[in-house]
Amino acid sequence: MALNKEYVKLIFGIKLKQLRQNHSLSLQQLSDLSGISVSYLNEIEKGKKYPKSEKLIALADALKVKPTELKSEVLNKKLAPVSRLLHSGILSELPLDLFGLELSRLLDLLSNAPSKLNAFIGTLLEVSRNYDVRVETFYFSVLRSYQEIHENFFPEIEEAAEQFSEEVRLLAGKYIPESEFEDYLTEKYNYKLVNNDFTEHSSLSDLRSLMIQEKRRKKLVLNSELSQRQRAFYLAKEVGFNYLKFKQRNTATPWVKIDNFDQVLNDFKASYFASSVLINRNNFLQDLQDFFSSEQWNQNILIDTMRHYNTTPEMVLQRMTNLLPEYFGFHELFFFKFNHRPGTDHYHLGKEMHLSRTNQPRGTTLQEHFCRRWKFITMLDELEEIHKTKPGEIIGGAQIARYIDTGEEFLLLSLAKPFTPTKGMNNSLALGIKLDEKVRSTIKFLGDTAIKTQLVNDTCERCMAQNCKVRASPPYVYERLKKEEERKQVLESFNPK
Repeated sequence: MALNKEYVKLIFGIKLKQLRQNHSLSLQQLSDLSGISVSYLNEIEKGKKYPKSEKLIALADALKVKPTELKSEVLNKKLAPVSRLLHSGILSELPLDLFGLELSRLLDLLSNAPSKLNAFIGTLLEVSRNYDVRVETFYFSVLRSYQEIHENFFPEIEEAAEQFSEEVRLLAGKYIPESEFEDYLTEKYNYKLVNNDFTEHSSLSDLRSLMIQEKRRKKLVLNSELSQRQRAFYLAKEVGFNYLKFKQRNTATPWVKIDNFDQVLNDFKASYFASSVLINRNNFLQDLQDFFSSEQWNQNILIDTMRHYNTTPEMVLQRMTNLLPEYFGFHELFFFKFNHRPGTDHYHLGKEMHLSRTNQPRGTTLQEHFCRRWKFITMLDELEEIHKTKPGEIIGGAQIARYIDTGEEFLLLSLAKPFTPTKGMNNSLALGIKLDEKVRSTIKFLGDTAIKTQLVNDTCERCMAQNCKVRASPPYVYERLKKEEERKQVLESFNPK
């Protein structure tokens, strides 16, 4: 692929610096030989300037190379992985500035790195290509890392949400009805709101919202099968895009096309804004305090909370991930969303987020079977049975999940419900809180015998559990790893100490 001008400048800078160092020349010495100022040479090596013909010839003469060799975009064998990295297009897609990285600085580090590191870069590119890792995969991985770094709490968005709430709230402490968001969009931002079930096109049947930019106004099309709570969320999210003044954004939910990382980040922030507006921070913190102070577990508490704030189950649990680390000191959290089609034994991981140093449990994109002992899996089976007599029912549950190999424990709060508007599908949502001294002293209902403890693992393929009645696959990964470890120990016995 042809390199853009920025990359051409970066490669030229890398080559110039490498040749200068090969000749043991300082910037001042190269300046004396070429007649080009030190400051300008420094800008060239950083990839910020590209010399005109006469300066390029002067540099080539000073470094005793042909101008065509200096100008060539081909790097030597040692720097070949850097060249491959640039040609892959990955760097242009990743939001390096989000983590305080300058592309020129990163390439400078790589160009001076040991050959083993460059070999590692080459390996990553090969793995990415062989396993068809798409740019979107990188985007969402970066977003999860961004959330983890900030413990999924963003004060500036919280403040913007509270400012908006003060503008439109009718009564203090009362949730904002969807009609207020509708009025705000139409009156403040000149929106046209439309309902559509999208049944005319089967490929759009699961579309929830679509923003269309018309000549003089924006049109927001909402799926007419959305629940009233879902509708309120998508309206609030659309307000967020405008209130936070985001220009880069997606236009359809779920995603159809992703052009750049800013779209992914802004979509997350607009969703965060919507959750913060719908579930007021101060009110919810008091509700959580009351929830954790109860010595008895009430399985309806999460559903009641959802109804109280007129929000979806997912928003309630996601909102908890915003506030628990900052205000309760619960720093080891995870959130999972699983989808399940009744009548099948397939459970698809639709969303995951970790605020956990151990990153456990681990969601897997491999073709492995997630442990069937987790509450968020068993509840999907329970829901399938309940829906035979009570279609549309939502259920809640709690579990203490103890890892069979490490003994680590998590309090699991789960909700299972129909996957509206996608018909014939259910999903379960789970918030996991790692049990440590802080959590145990705060959550009083942990001692309630209604909350059962269950041994769990990540996937059946990696689990050592014997005689597991719900195992979906033999533990072939565990057996392979166990055999490899035994071989190591046996081989070590042949070596005298």
